[in-house]
Amino acid sequence: MGRAPKRSFKDGATPLGHSAVAGAVTTVKSKEEVPALLKKLTSDDANDRVWAAASSSNLLMSEDPAVRRLLLSNNVVSALIDCMADSVPDVILQVTGALHKLVAIDQGAAEEVCRKNIFAAIQALIPRLAKSIDDIIKNSDDAANLTVDERNIVFQTTDNLISILWVLCETVPWSLKQINNMALIPFLISFFKVIGKLPASLVQTAGQFLYTLTDANAHAQHTLLGHPAATQTLFALVNAHHGIDGVLAEDLAIVSILAGGILANIKPAALSQLEKTYKGRDGGISEAEEKPWDELSRALLQIISGFIQFDVDAAAETAATAVRSVIAAHTESEANGAEPPGGLKQEAALDQLNSRISYVQLALELAANIFTDEGADDAELDADDSTPSEDDEDMADDDIGSDAEDVTRHFDEDGNADEEDDAGVDFDINDMEDILAEESTTAKEADDVAQQSILSVFIGAIVPSLQRLAKPTKMSTLASAISECAETTPSGSATKAIVSVVESFTALHERALGCFNNVLLVIEESLKAWFRKHGDNVDQWWRLLIDIAQLLFGTAGSSADLADTDQRLRFAVLEPTISCMWTLARSAQGAVPATREQIEGLIHVCEQAPNSDLRVKAIGVLGSIACRKPGHVSDNQRIGTFLLDSVVCKALLDNGAPADSSKVEPIIEALDLIYDIYGDQAYDYDEPVFVRGGFLAKLRSCYLPMRKLVKTVDRRVKRELRDRGDLVVQNMRGFIDYKDSERRSAQGKI
Repeated sequence: MGRAPKRSFKDGATPLGHSAVAGAVTTVKSKEEVPALLKKLTSDDANDRVWAAASSSNLLMSEDPAVRRLLLSNNVVSALIDCMADSVPDVILQVTGALHKLVAIDQGAAEEVCRKNIFAAIQALIPRLAKSIDDIIKNSDDAANLTVDERNIVFQTTDNLISILWVLCETVPWSLKQINNMALIPFLISFFKVIGKLPASLVQTAGQFLYTLTDANAHAQHTLLGHPAATQTLFALVNAHHGIDGVLAEDLAIVSILAGGILANIKPAALSQLEKTYKGRDGGISEAEEKPWDELSRALLQIISGFIQFDVDAAAETAATAVRSVIAAHTESEANGAEPPGGLKQEAALDQLNSRISYVQLALELAANIFTDEGADDAELDADDSTPSEDDEDMADDDIGSDAEDVTRHFDEDGNADEEDDAGVDFDINDMEDILAEESTTAKEADDVAQQSILSVFIGAIVPSLQRLAKPTKMSTLASAISECAETTPSGSATKAIVSVVESFTALHERALGCFNNVLLVIEESLKAWFRKHGDNVDQWWRLLIDIAQLLFGTAGSSADLADTDQRLRFAVLEPTISCMWTLARSAQGAVPATREQIEGLIHVCEQAPNSDLRVKAIGVLGSIACRKPGHVSDNQRIGTFLLDSVVCKALLDNGAPADSSKVEPIIEALDLIYDIYGDQAYDYDEPVFVRGGFLAKLRSCYLPMRKLVKTVDRRVKRELRDRGDLVVQNMRGFIDYKDSERRSAQGKI
């Protein structure tokens, strides 16, 4: 399995709250009310326009999608965009807040907003906001008499505008060209230069948008590099170790991480530009210009390692306390026959916590991207200089499959030889060589490489935090969160609050596990021998992953009405957990402390998996464990029998062959593993399990059904799956021939 791809932080902006407007409606009783409400957006009375905009915002966020459709069918998008030219700041605030909420929750509406050319409206509004912000910072005559609320309207409106563009940039790909043409980079960078004089949330929103805008966007990257002062500002923030006056340490850390992420996005383009500039010059690239880029990753990891020292259990306690207060307030209101209260300070606390968690997720994504891009490169560079030991070379030359070249027998429905079909295609011997061959880098050499590479930073400073962040809390499943916050399963807004909190913790655990898997994948690809020297790490990591899986899969589920949501959230964390287990078990060549109880649990996961991806991963973990030798015959028998009988034979021979890829992929994975596990009769489990269990006859009986099944996969639609299927069928025939000749050869020696 290859290295994990670089991932971007694609969760989008969370709509921010804005000033509540007294009397703004939250629901409509008939469709006739909507045109009258929207008409007030063009009223001569500014108060009516503010009310109408706030009411539109409330209705667009209604839990009833029919209400939102009703507004959209009455052309609310055009009406709101037109109001962005209003002369009253509070109208613009409510309108931009409404549009931000709309694009954040409705993909179709986001596309309509783009088609209605919101970009022109934003482009016209930015100079006004930029001047107002400049006046506020300089405390000019125009801003001297502004109240705190009036200043906040400027800041919140700007935040809304940037957030709209950020969401559109992420959700409507074809809008990127128009966003690029808006020449926003100087405007966005300006916030970083005056971080101590603006709300931290505004600077962070600008940073998140610029981080997204520069990700795989050559136009934005080169535009930013065309402003040398901009990159200097970003580097200054990354290296702001002593703090900045007026900025909280946590807020500065977030901005510094965003600045580093933006620089990481443009780093390849920056280095390429330097190479062109200094091409042909004596001495090459100037050290003064190259050094900041060379040191960027370590500097950013230093900030990240401190920032993710996040007490996830304390955060869960804070969330539980806030949710209990929200439930109590709503229960009291319902008992009095009043509307549920809005703008509770406890809800604000939950929003703040969710925001903090989202930034931890961003930090984890950046860490994973850095390691994927730089950690592996460092390791591979050093590993290329390593010299294989004699033992490594001897083992690599040990070819166990030479006898297989002498036999190629195919089978018809009765298990008889079929020489005509696809003759001459042999089992891929390299698959079995991989099992026995040692890596060219020895364990000691791998450890030396690791100590000199970015891997050492990760294992020492990042991985411990990943372990802590990955472990579920009492607010990480719906069942435990409801038990913690309410006497009975709540309804309405209270349920929504609990689900929102659980979703935040779920996303955090998922992101931490994804980052951890990147670490494991890179070590596997470049420094697999490292695992042999650090069995204690392997054992510790395995136990952690098992604990997480048991917390998610081995505990009671939620109530029936929340069962689907509960399962979705549980499996969202369980799947990356199993991915980590697979990578770890595979990299350690099965040398993980798996117990029979854990094996049964993995089999249960495989049987209950809601999708093919999770089932394949669970099968992969089991296959890696089955390779343990010597002394694990009983475990091998349980796993091998499950893979062959339950995954392969049952699907192929019971009730006809399945025709969809959700069943094809697990069968392919199971067969590939069987080839690897039973690749040599010398293994202590081969005779008692493969031979006595009649595995060869079962594989013969499955050959033609498997071949027919693979042919049902449309190569035009699923080319990669079809190619894998064709190969596994070819290897199946070759493996059967190989094991048959291997057995006959063993019998001839007796």
